[in-house]
Amino acid sequence: MELITRYYSDEVHDDFANTHIEAKPLPKNFKYHSRNPLVAARRFIIYWLIACPAIWIASKLVKRIKYVNKKCMKGYKNRGCFIYGNHTGFVTDAFNPTMLSFPRPAKVMVSEDSTSLKGLRWLLMDLGALPIPSGLHLMPAFNGEIERAIAKKNWIAIYPEAHIWPYYTGVRNFPAVSFRYPVKLNAPVFSYTITYSQRKHSKRPKVTVYIDGPFLPDKSLPLKQAQQKLRGEVHAAMKARTDEHSTYKYKYDYVYRPKDGQ
Repeated sequence: MELITRYYSDEVHDDFANTHIEAKPLPKNFKYHSRNPLVAARRFIIYWLIACPAIWIASKLVKRIKYVNKKCMKGYKNRGCFIYGNHTGFVTDAFNPTMLSFPRPAKVMVSEDSTSLKGLRWLLMDLGALPIPSGLHLMPAFNGEIERAIAKKNWIAIYPEAHIWPYYTGVRNFPAVSFRYPVKLNAPVFSYTITYSQRKHSKRPKVTVYIDGPFLPDKSLPLKQAQQKLRGEVHAAMKARTDEHSTYKYKYDYVYRPKDGQ
């Protein structure tokens, strides 16, 4: 299979999603949480009765995703946790939070372009989307929703790499900023790493997801140092998984090429 070469110069900011969605800022009166009982009932039906069964069928029977080391999460489903994953697929990345957090509901931090499709924002919110606002005026509400979700024993999924690199077989460098939340809330952290290996009778890769943790915030350290430590532990676990198990390149070959003048 001939691979398409994709050149990158910045692991943090280069984006290969190619969705061509024009990101629209969230409205100033945007509400992360609704107290309307009809909205709550609708979200229950869509998330638990429709989405969860559909995701299980698609993950296990259609995509045939294998999950390894789920036992490390035993005993943590009775509290809110954060889960961090590498960002290498549209469908798989959407399925994993629900598959791993069950029977707890999953919230997924997403960029504003994910909720910019006309008429679909309500559905994505029902499915657990937690859009990160570009405007500072909504940050208190966003942070409040994270605190509320953890208090309600939801699990919150974060893609610290931010941008999708489809079928990428490594783990990119990512900042520690998102690890502020588990440190501040003293919440356990797990990592999940999507890896690709070759199937015997198909060019499409075998997808295996490895779970690691729990990683616990070091409360003896100042906030920023605790963030960096937690980030380092998660990144090291994810990189070890890709180094050992992500052995098959599919569709794309990612090659570093510095920008002119670098």
